[in-house]
Amino acid sequence: MKFIYPALALVSLIFANGAKARWQPAPKTTWNYVLGHDVDIAHETAKVVDIDVRKSVEKIQKLHKAGIKVICYFSGGTLEDFRDDINEYMKVKGLVKEVYDDWPDERWLDFRVEGLKPLIKNRMKIAVSKNCDGIEVDNLDAYQMEIVKKWKNPITRDDTIKFAKWLGSTAHSLGISIGLKNVSGIIDEVADYFDFAVNESCAKHNECYRYNNFLKSGKAVFGVTYHGLDKNRKALCENLSGLGMSMIVKAGSSLVPESIIFNGKKECGNSFSDAVGAAVKPGSKSSNNKTTKKTTKKTTQKTTKKNTKKTINEKTTAKKTTSKKTTTKKTTVVIKKTSSRKVTTIANKPKTTKKLTTTKKVTKSTKKPATSKKVTKSTKKPVTSKKVTKSTKKPVTSKKVTAIPNKSKTTKKLTSKKLTTTKKVTKSTKKQATSKKLSKTTKKQISKKQSVKKQNTKKQNTKKITSTLAKKAPKKISFNDFYA
Repeated sequence: MKFIYPALALVSLIFANGAKARWQPAPKTTWNYVLGHDVDIAHETAKVVDIDVRKSVEKIQKLHKAGIKVICYFSGGTLEDFRDDINEYMKVKGLVKEVYDDWPDERWLDFRVEGLKPLIKNRMKIAVSKNCDGIEVDNLDAYQMEIVKKWKNPITRDDTIKFAKWLGSTAHSLGISIGLKNVSGIIDEVADYFDFAVNESCAKHNECYRYNNFLKSGKAVFGVTYHGLDKNRKALCENLSGLGMSMIVKAGSSLVPESIIFNGKKECGNSFSDAVGAAVKPGSKSSNNKTTKKTTKKTTQKTTKKNTKKTINEKTTAKKTTSKKTTTKKTTVVIKKTSSRKVTTIANKPKTTKKLTTTKKVTKSTKKPATSKKVTKSTKKPVTSKKVTKSTKKPVTSKKVTAIPNKSKTTKKLTSKKLTTTKKVTKSTKKQATSKKLSKTTKKQISKKQSVKKQNTKKQNTKKITSTLAKKAPKKISFNDFYA
């Protein structure tokens, strides 16, 4: 027994000195992402801050004193031209590749090259020496890039999974926590090798749901969305409900200290779920079930509007058909939107002519006005049937004032009255036209007779005058009689 207690004391001493527990943040832990700028410790409210590994030891100590955990960033899939160890990277044959299009100061790395591993491990040791709580290794998504796909031997998804597992194992061997950056498509295969995850713009691409299992295991996912809350609010509400991701929103694309910690209840309402690892991909069947009530309300409103439009059109077409069935000498049909059709029938041969009229139309009828609220003018001279047919050929623009009653019953009465009156008018016009023709012919005959009588009387008068003159004229006296 005397040897047991010293042995236990020795084990506990070794564990206390060399085996510090690795940091693992929990879901919903607040964070901030600040690269290329300095953190304002006095105004920082987040519990975790992600900064570049080049930051000084003094800065990291101040953050720790303020109760803030520190994640130290560097890229593992690209080489940045401002790194202190750039020359060491350039010496490795076949490692450094083409320029990264989105970041001209970076070049892609073929991380399958064995010479890269010691360089990555050295950077991890720097983070440990500065007492960083965790590291973020960026740009593992080379297999998704078009420029990398064009390589003679491009990086594959399986290559990325292998490299990610090596990163996790190496970090843990050095006693530091590590987070998986982006590549959410492999999160389930490598989850056991990482302590947290960092994601950019998963709401924009509807990919946040992929972190459900990772969050369920009790590990935090730190997300960032760029270009403001107003532009991304809908996508954030749809993607983050029931997920438990720690999301911040930046006003632009720069990782400045200023950011908004996304609050689902505040921005999305009470329907936003605070559950963890239960998010649904927007547009899937389960997400559609949640929004069924709202969509049905909207669709019913739209269908009622369409139905009302159809009923109005049906009413107007009904008016057209009823007016066309009745064959009259002259019928007019009044349609909404100031369009009218006239049907003129002469000698039982219907001729239809279409006229487009603007607002306010004044139709000319004969003596008797129509009873459809029209402004009519009586004409002294009736119009014959021949003239009517000629006028139908030419398009006439005239003004018309129409008033359409609201009820269908009244329109039927008015149209029937109009038809009867137009029949009477057309009959009277025929009588007047025939009487006028007779009166013209009789006048011509009377004038001819009178002219003949006048000529006869003139001839008789001339005969009388010549006869009287002959009687009264003196006898002719010859030359001999004068001197007898």
